[in-house]
Amino acid sequence: MLKSDISIVGAGPAGSIAALFLAKAGINCTLLDKATFPRDKICGDGISGWVLTVLQQLDPEFLQKLAAQPFLLHSYGIRISSPNGKTLDLPFFNDNSMPENLPPGFISRRLDFDNFMINEVKKNPQIDLRENFEVKKYERTNSTITLTSGDGESVESKLVIFANGANSAFMKDPGGIVKDKKNTMTGIKTYYSGISGFHDQNYVELHFLKDLLPGYFWIFPLPNGWANVGVGLDQHRISKKKINLKKLMFDAIENEPHLRDRFKNAKQETRVEAYGLPLWDHRRPISGERFMLAGDAASLIDPVTGEGMGHAAISGMLAAKQAQKAMEAGDFSENFLKSYDQHFYDRIGNELSISAKIPKFIQHAWLFNGVMNRAVKSKVLQEKLSKAMTDLEVRKRLHEPSLYIRVLLGM
Repeated sequence: MLKSDISIVGAGPAGSIAALFLAKAGINCTLLDKATFPRDKICGDGISGWVLTVLQQLDPEFLQKLAAQPFLLHSYGIRISSPNGKTLDLPFFNDNSMPENLPPGFISRRLDFDNFMINEVKKNPQIDLRENFEVKKYERTNSTITLTSGDGESVESKLVIFANGANSAFMKDPGGIVKDKKNTMTGIKTYYSGISGFHDQNYVELHFLKDLLPGYFWIFPLPNGWANVGVGLDQHRISKKKINLKKLMFDAIENEPHLRDRFKNAKQETRVEAYGLPLWDHRRPISGERFMLAGDAASLIDPVTGEGMGHAAISGMLAAKQAQKAMEAGDFSENFLKSYDQHFYDRIGNELSISAKIPKFIQHAWLFNGVMNRAVKSKVLQEKLSKAMTDLEVRKRLHEPSLYIRVLLGM
């Protein structure tokens, strides 16, 4: 049996970042993943400013190295369209917290980004990466937690960080998180080449279609003329309205006036893939006796934007910092590890709480259309919406009914 003070299950963004922060602190760990890298993951492929912020704290030189990779596109804004086809281009607001040569965000296939992170992990002698290790069960005692693979291999640790994604069995046990249709989004995606009409600064695109609200149709440009194309909606509405996401996506490509011409010469390059996204809906424990949950395994996905990688990066970093404190104190109790929950919610909790309230407004096409009709004519409103991407105080107003009344009345 292998013994390791700290084990991390899952080598995606949350797990690899946790391992790298532990190594930076001089702490050895074992990183387990069921796959062999490089491997792909179903994802929208957006890499938000939260990821950049975390990697800047990890190692500014590493972030600069990442930014220079040819598999990345630098993205400087977002394009939003309403059900009536009105389109708004919003630059990401620059808060001057990052080096001037870096964009507010990146776009990259997960295959490439995750492999880049894993190559950094492999260079670090303090991280023991075990690929093809699928954890099937865990066992806790008063002093250890043991992880066992399907092949019968075991790792005994003092502490485990579960970061093995949206389908993690450990989300429910020991995590205590139960998914339901209302807080689970189904997303489908494919890759296209030859789509026209992108913004020259590689804006990511969210198109809010009448039959998909409060979900959306997305297009994220990628290098070499490719793009990630997909749709997402919560499973409760899919079941209630009997929506066929695949049919809806292709119908939109063929019939939506602001989309069909852009796809006229486009070619679908890959098959359509589907996946479930555990959305955040309320504050809940994300740690317990000898364990912490991070990334999608902690159900941390933004319920409006589908943002997951940024929250995975933050949770991975904070889990590593709490693990360091636990090692120093020799305390791996539920009570001690609760500080991880608090630090995460102090950082992201308000943002997630606000996002959880916004769908009840954007689910109404008439309201969405009315706000967009005003926004396309108002530079002041456009600036507010742009700032809402990064400014929490501005975003707070997006769930206030009075804001929409004033906008619709032109006040």
